[in-house]
Formats: sequence, structure tokens, C-alpha cells
Amino acid sequence: MKVMNTTSVRTVLWDISPDKIDTLPASFVIQRALSYGSIFLIVEMIKKNGIDVVRTVFDSMKPTAMSRRRYNYISSYLLL
Repeated sequence: MKVMNTTSVRTVLWDISPDKIDTLPASFVIQRALSYGSIFLIVEMIKKNGIDVVRTVFDSMKPTAMSRRRYNYISSYLLL
């Protein structure tokens, strides 16, 4: 699955060289988007990868990967 190499994706992959972003697993990019990305980026990930894939990645993440407030918002409103 090819990863989006856009400016919004690069904001959550600040520590990775832009030319290597396309080689990353989609699940890694989705985890970063869920932890650090904007709502717009998370919705973009849902549109590109499907809600089931994003929900699976979200469910596999540790609860401490993001703030409780963010976790509750994503689980209650974005991934219904």
C-alpha cells in the first residue's frame, strides 16, 4: 500500500527523510497520524486506507500513545 507523501503527512513524519516516506508501512504512518496528526489528516487516512484498516491500527495502539482526550475523541467520533 503506497503512503501519501504530502505536506500533511510529512508533518507527522518529521524525523524521516522525505524520499523514504513511500517505503514506510501504511500502519506506521496511520499510527503517527492518529498520535500527532490533525483531524484533517486522520480523515485523509480513513479515505485512503478505509475505516476498517484505521480502526484496526487504532485498536492495536497502546492507550498511552496519545492523550486520553484525543483517544476519546477519535474513538467516539471519528471511528464509529
